[in-house]
Amino acid sequence: MPTEIRLLYIFSDLAYIAKLNPTKKAHEFAISDFYQLNGQFLDENSLIEKNIQKLVDKLEAGSYQLILPDFLFTNTMVNVEVKTEEEVKAYLKDQLLPDLKIDTEDFYLDTNILSNYGGAFKVQLTALEKGIILPLVKALKNNQEVSIQAVAPLSFSIKSIISLEPSVSILQINRELYLAQHYIGVDQCFNTSIDNANDFAETVKTLKGVEPSLQTLYLLSDTLVDNKIKEVLAETLPVQQLAEPAEAGDKIPPYLKKIIEAGAKTMSIPDYLLPQFSIDQDYDKELAMQQDKEDEFDLVTNITKPVVIGEEETEKAEEESKLDMKDQELKKKEEAKQDSQQLTDQEPTEPEVLPSPKKIDLAEVNKPNVPAKELRPKTKESVDKANEKEETEINLAQFTNLAVDPSVLNKKAAKKSNDKESTMSNVKPVIKNSSEGSGVLKMIIIALLSFVLTVALGVGIGYGVLQLTNKQEVPEVDISDEAAKVTEEPAPSPTPEPVVINKEDYQLLVVNATAKAGYAGTIANTLEEAGFVDVVAANAKGEYEEGNYLLLNDLTAEQEASSQALLAEIEQITELDWQLADGIAVEDADGNYQAVLVLAQ
Repeated sequence: MPTEIRLLYIFSDLAYIAKLNPTKKAHEFAISDFYQLNGQFLDENSLIEKNIQKLVDKLEAGSYQLILPDFLFTNTMVNVEVKTEEEVKAYLKDQLLPDLKIDTEDFYLDTNILSNYGGAFKVQLTALEKGIILPLVKALKNNQEVSIQAVAPLSFSIKSIISLEPSVSILQINRELYLAQHYIGVDQCFNTSIDNANDFAETVKTLKGVEPSLQTLYLLSDTLVDNKIKEVLAETLPVQQLAEPAEAGDKIPPYLKKIIEAGAKTMSIPDYLLPQFSIDQDYDKELAMQQDKEDEFDLVTNITKPVVIGEEETEKAEEESKLDMKDQELKKKEEAKQDSQQLTDQEPTEPEVLPSPKKIDLAEVNKPNVPAKELRPKTKESVDKANEKEETEINLAQFTNLAVDPSVLNKKAAKKSNDKESTMSNVKPVIKNSSEGSGVLKMIIIALLSFVLTVALGVGIGYGVLQLTNKQEVPEVDISDEAAKVTEEPAPSPTPEPVVINKEDYQLLVVNATAKAGYAGTIANTLEEAGFVDVVAANAKGEYEEGNYLLLNDLTAEQEASSQALLAEIEQITELDWQLADGIAVEDADGNYQAVLVLAQ
């Protein structure tokens, strides 16, 4: 009589834990307990060690059947035209496995003869690289209360509800679709996002063209995917939805419930020839083997390059040439520096004006803008020069207005003109003596009259000039007071205190948009070691230009100080250049994180 079964499903961005109890029907099971754990458990084609350890620690003590996505396995069916099973084994050992670069030391291997018809054997081959689940082996070693009874591929686990006729299955797990071709065994496995359901339908058309014997498409998905698939394949292949309609109050989607219950049934019936790989319970032995392989790889990669005769001298000459070039460059830089210093001593130069950072346009969604950064930091010398320049310009501006005041100039000119005029009017005319007596009398009378008139005229003009001068006195200007006012420096504005972030307040998501396997996990570990307590690694969902981007929820002016502080902290920890951008919803649609770090360089 079957007992309860515990299933553990691990996918890229989530994991399912299900406990199933047998029903009254033979080999039928119903879910009694179900849990969903969100997190990044797969990076490219490998398990993320840190997150797998956290997952294992959350499991209840006991034994589990582990189901992994198809793309981690090698699933293929081949026709071998030989007469005996011994010849089949020889063919697999000597030809097929070497062609696929599969050996029993590095892979878990399962082979089954599915049929023997018309002088040909149909063979199912399934392989799983041991290094893929090495993080799981380490986690199990650290938690001996949990064990994995067997590891199996996803599409194989539903064989109990798939007809034996040639067919195709499409399974929905969250927002991912998994396709597989069935005929007793499993072949042609693919996966994609639900957004590409139409493309999957076209793939089915292609498979139908290659294998005209395909009879049915078995579907386990929600209504949206169901409608898309049926619309495209209306004239190609019958589509049978295996999931029951959703009912009010369902905590588990009907298609997911069906997948899990089918998995428990398949594993309880040995006739389905389900590939089940047992992990060696001697974890130390397993880890030691993997470590030996890694050491061997490191030894090969670190082999010293052989020395070629004459190469040492050539390399020495090249090195000396490089050193000479460096010396010349340093000399040129030093001369240029001295010339620049001489020019600086001769006349002041304009202070360097650096471009201000550009604001990010929040209207552009899903396209991270790169804010401009200062090209070079301001040196103390440039700042002092700038201040000196500014102060000089202010002083000149104040005194220039005083120096060129037209009223002052007019007053000074009028005073000079009046002084000159007064001086000339006080000069007496020179009279020459004559020998004639009558003429002398006339000259005396004329002289007296002239003198009286001259004096009167001079006195009148002088009095007028004096009155005019008294009314138009030039106002005295206290230059010292004016200079004091000008030279008074404004009170310096208080320097804002630097913002210090609390790393424990940030939940970070690190996504990998590059081809580097495990890159996001490495950066996430670095951040956690530096003090960030909640960091999750994942693969990027969006497409990005080359660079590293820090996506934030709030890029307003009020949060600019904290955003810049977080940016500076991450740059210091990772030793990478980061650019602030928005569009965080592309990677974090549910809003679970305060920031997302996109690795696209």
